[in-house]
Amino acid sequence: MTFGSLARLGYFFFRQLLRRVTARKTGLAQFEENYGADRLLPMSSEDREQLPSFSGCIACGMCDAVFDSYDRTARSEFRGPSDLPLAYTRNLPDFDALPTFVAHLRKGDLEELERVCPARIPFRRLALFVERRATALGATAPAPMANVIDTSRARDKHDPG
Repeated sequence: MTFGSLARLGYFFFRQLLRRVTARKTGLAQFEENYGADRLLPMSSEDREQLPSFSGCIACGMCDAVFDSYDRTARSEFRGPSDLPLAYTRNLPDFDALPTFVAHLRKGDLEELERVCPARIPFRRLALFVERRATALGATAPAPMANVIDTSRARDKHDPG
């Protein structure tokens, strides 16, 4: 190692130390500054531990088949329970769009969904996780639906043929 390379190495080492001492924002504050506009929020260690268990869905459709509350949900807002682990939990900034979906999901038996799921998706913990993240993003829970719109009559009124 030449004297010049050793001097440069020493210079950059001490410059880095000086930056750490004089830096205004580090860690969580810097993360929030960098990603706050993108609506990415820091996760707790508990959330980081749970996240892999939410993404193990294999799209078998078992949860969709046994969901017992389709008659109490609006199908335009809720296609089935499998949408939550398959699609909606993949994009963390969009959790504020999910309170309506989770409200429909909670009309069913989440414990039964967990029981039949071959991938063992923890639907109850997943619903709590999504609600916590949505609340942190400023979303509000929707008002409960008084009754579900009967789409069979709307279909009869519109005959495209």
